[in-house]
Amino acid sequence: MGGKRLIAALLCLVCLSGCTGRSAAPALPCRVVLEEGEGFTCDGYARTVERGGSVEFHLVCEDGYEIVDVDCEGAVLRPGRDGTVKLTVPDVRYSTALSLTVKKSRVSLYYSPNDGSGDAPARHIIAPSHLRWNTAGPIFSREGYTLTGWNTAPDGSGAAVELGGRIQGEDGLTLYAQWSPWSDPELFQWREGPDGAVITAYLGSEHTAAVPARLGGLPVRTIAAGAFAAAPCQSAVLPDTLYALEPGAFAGCPLQEVWLFDSIRTVAGAFDGCGSLRTLHLNAAEPPVYSGTYFDTFSDKLDRLLSLKDRRKIVLFSGSSTRFGFDCPAIDAAFPGYEVVNMGVYAYTNAMPQMELILSCMGPGDVLVHCPEFDASKRQFCTTSDLDAAFFNMVESSYDALARLDLRGYTNVFPALEDYLRAKAGMAAKSYDLSPADFDEDGAPVDKPSYNEYGDYTVHRPNARTEAPIYGLPVQYAVSAFPKERFIAPLNEMYRRFMDQGVMVYFAYSPRNAQAVSPDSTPEARAELDAYLRRELCVPVITPLEDSLWSGVYLYGTDNHLSTEGAQINTQRFIPQLRGQMARDGLVESDG
Repeated sequence: MGGKRLIAALLCLVCLSGCTGRSAAPALPCRVVLEEGEGFTCDGYARTVERGGSVEFHLVCEDGYEIVDVDCEGAVLRPGRDGTVKLTVPDVRYSTALSLTVKKSRVSLYYSPNDGSGDAPARHIIAPSHLRWNTAGPIFSREGYTLTGWNTAPDGSGAAVELGGRIQGEDGLTLYAQWSPWSDPELFQWREGPDGAVITAYLGSEHTAAVPARLGGLPVRTIAAGAFAAAPCQSAVLPDTLYALEPGAFAGCPLQEVWLFDSIRTVAGAFDGCGSLRTLHLNAAEPPVYSGTYFDTFSDKLDRLLSLKDRRKIVLFSGSSTRFGFDCPAIDAAFPGYEVVNMGVYAYTNAMPQMELILSCMGPGDVLVHCPEFDASKRQFCTTSDLDAAFFNMVESSYDALARLDLRGYTNVFPALEDYLRAKAGMAAKSYDLSPADFDEDGAPVDKPSYNEYGDYTVHRPNARTEAPIYGLPVQYAVSAFPKERFIAPLNEMYRRFMDQGVMVYFAYSPRNAQAVSPDSTPEARAELDAYLRRELCVPVITPLEDSLWSGVYLYGTDNHLSTEGAQINTQRFIPQLRGQMARDGLVESDG
C-alpha cells in the first residue's frame, strides 16, 4: 500500500502509584505523545490526562497524504468535516507514545499524445492503491490511427503496458501513446449495417492488419464471418468502435497477436482455427467493475510477486482456502532468507493460467507450495485448458497479465471473454483506485486493511459454534476420484514446468471440514489416497492428509475457510513441515 511506518521512540513513562504509611498516594497523570512524522501536522503533539481519561489530537494531512492507521489499540481515527482528522485515545491508563501510518494518497502520471503535435503531456492524478499503478484508457484520439497502449519511451523501446493495465511507476512518470496506422480503407469490402459499417472482406496481404475505426464516414461496428478467413496477416489491431466479431471472422487466419478493446460485445468463435494465436492485448475502454472485490486481489498479489522477481521466495497457491488459511508474517519470520507471497484467491477457476503467471516470476531457489482444494479438483489439478469468465474477473485491473499468457496452451478463451464482458456490462462501474484491502470479503468497508502485504485475509474470523458443515457438499477423498491419466498426469506436467526452472515444488493438503467428506472417504480410503498421491506425484507431499480435516469449530462461513485461530494453528503446524522438507532439499538448515 506504499505506507510509511513512523516508528515511535519508546517512552519509559509509566503511571505510578505508591504508599506512604497507610495512605495511598494519588495516581500521577498520564502523558500521551504523538510522534512527529512526514505527511501530517498536529495541534500539539503531547497531552496530559488523568488516568482513565481520554485525549484527542486534531490532525491535518499535507497535500497528497492520507493517515491510514495508528499503533494504539482502541484508538479511533475519524475524518472531520473541515478536512481534518480527529484521533481519539480513550481510557488512557499509562503514559505512552503513538505513531501513525501514512501513505501518499495522490500521485501524478503524465500522458503524452506522442503524435508529433508537440502537445504537452496531460496530467492525471491517481490514488496509489496498488504496488503497480493502473494506466489510463483511450484518452487520446488520432485520425487514421488506433491507440494500442502506453510505453515509457516515445519510440516504444521502454516498458509497454495495455490501456488500463498496470505499470511500475513513480510520481511524475510520463507514458507515451503508441499508435498503429490504419490499413488502407481500399483493402476492405464493407456494407452499411443498422448501427455502422460491417466489414465483409479484407483484401490485403500486410503483416499487420489495422482495421480502421471508420469506413465511408461510418463507425466500424462488425466484422462478418469469414472476412479475414483467407488473410495472411499475423497481427490484427482492432478499433474501439467494434461491437461484434462474428463467429469465423478470422477462421484459419495465421494470427499470432491481436489488439482488442473490452468494449467489444460479441467475440466467441471469431478466432476459431487460429491455432498460432499466442498473445491477446486487451485494452480497457470501459471502467472496471471488480475493483475492491476478492477477485481483484489476484492483481495485487501478482504485483507483489513481480516486485520480488529477483528475490528468493516461498509462494503459497491454491484458492481461497490459502487466502484464509495462513499467517504469512509467521512464515516470513521462520524463513528469514525468503520472501513470502500468498497467491490464493479463488479455487473455482482454472489453476493453469494462474500458475503460468506465477511461474513467469519464479526461478532457481524459489519454493512453490501448492495446496489444491479437493472440492474444485478438476480446476486445481490442471485437468482442463479451458478459460472461464472468473479468470477475466481476476485480471480485469491488470490486463497486462493476460498478455503474458501463451494462448496456444488454452481453449475457450474468447467464449470466456464474452461471458465476462456480458456480465460486466450489467454491473456498476468502479475505479481502479479501489483496493480490496479497503473492504471485507462481503464488500463492506473496513477500518483497517483486510489484507496484509503478503496477501493473507486478515479480518478477524471468530470460531464457529458448531462443527456442522456449511454447504452439505461432501468431497470425495478416495483414489477412485483421482484417476492417474486425468488428474495426476496433468498436475505433474505443470509441476515439471516449475522444476525445469529450478523451482522447488511441494504439495500440501488444503483445509476441509472433517464432516464435509463423502461417505466412502473412510479412514482407510483416505490413507490409501494419501499413499497414492505420495507415490504418483513427482513432488513431495509435505503435510498429513488427516491434519487437513478440521473440526468445524475452526472454520468460518464455509467448509474450507479457517477462522483466525484456525489459520494460526495451521501455520504453526505447517512451518516445521515446510522447514523439514526444505532442509532435506538443502534449502535451509535443519532444526535438528
